[in-house]
Amino acid sequence: MTAQEQSIQQRTDRFHADGIVDFHFDLLIDLYEKRDRPGALVSHFLPEFETGGIGVLGVAIYIEDRYMPEMGLRVALDQVARLYAEVEQTQRFAICKTFAEIEQARAANKIVLVITMEGVEPLGEDLNLLRAFYELGVRSVGLTHARRNPAGSGGIFKPSGSPRDGLTNFGRDVVRQCERLGIVIDLAHINPKGFEDIVDLTSKPLIVSHTNVRKFYSIERNISDEQIKIIGQRGGVVGVNAILVSPDPETSTIDRYVDHIEHAIGLIGIDGVGIGFDFCEYLFQQLPEKVRNELAAKLTTPHFVPDLSNHSHAPNLTRRLIERGFTDDEIEKILRGNWLRIFEQIL
Repeated sequence: MTAQEQSIQQRTDRFHADGIVDFHFDLLIDLYEKRDRPGALVSHFLPEFETGGIGVLGVAIYIEDRYMPEMGLRVALDQVARLYAEVEQTQRFAICKTFAEIEQARAANKIVLVITMEGVEPLGEDLNLLRAFYELGVRSVGLTHARRNPAGSGGIFKPSGSPRDGLTNFGRDVVRQCERLGIVIDLAHINPKGFEDIVDLTSKPLIVSHTNVRKFYSIERNISDEQIKIIGQRGGVVGVNAILVSPDPETSTIDRYVDHIEHAIGLIGIDGVGIGFDFCEYLFQQLPEKVRNELAAKLTTPHFVPDLSNHSHAPNLTRRLIERGFTDDEIEKILRGNWLRIFEQIL
């Protein structure tokens, strides 16, 4: 190892020793599906989290189509219950509801889990259930995934053609209640008109937990330059994900991932960009081939980044940021500081 390589490794180790923040991971889906195999959080996920130096994770409630509509609420509650049961079995994790709790847990070297909701299908059209999920620990809500629900419509995985309607009356009520309760509002997946409606209805910082820029992958599920600027103007954070970095497998690389980060920074500055890896290759590979083909036809074919496909690979990104000339202060904000600022302001 050369002196330069040693310096890069030392800087990388220092960042990850303090714990980085990934604010979107579909953990609860997998824990629910493994409910007959307790201990999966420790046996399957903890080694990757520790290798990657993960400090805080946004872990999402998400309801698959096969459970909709009748079982949406039940499965969501079961996902949360499964998470609490798994965390009780170990001292390495803490489910946190406030910024003070996050700070306390990190000081104790625990991996923080912040429960999020990806699509409000579990609420049906009952706003009271939002308060119930808040009490259970939900601290960030994205109104939709890539489908329509009682709150609004999601953006599609194509250059154009998303539904043109905005939020429903129920969706507007959800947004207002999130601001009242202190729930971070996440604009990931929402269609363009829904995005506009949320901006108009709110006053606090907004986030997009996991997305990419359209410059490198022009689909409406990804975020436009104008939308990025709006998030920046509101003091929010855009989390860059590691799936939709390119329409081509050949250019689905860490360098292209960093290109997305650099493009967003060029539009809104270093304070507006974070990490939302959305690692889900392990979920995708568990699906039968028929189901994978159906998802590809309905959404898109994901091209996973070979050396950035799970949390143990996170240091690979940090090394590349260093090699691309980012300063320590800039890397700290991307990997941790910007998300922590949002938590301090809203939670």
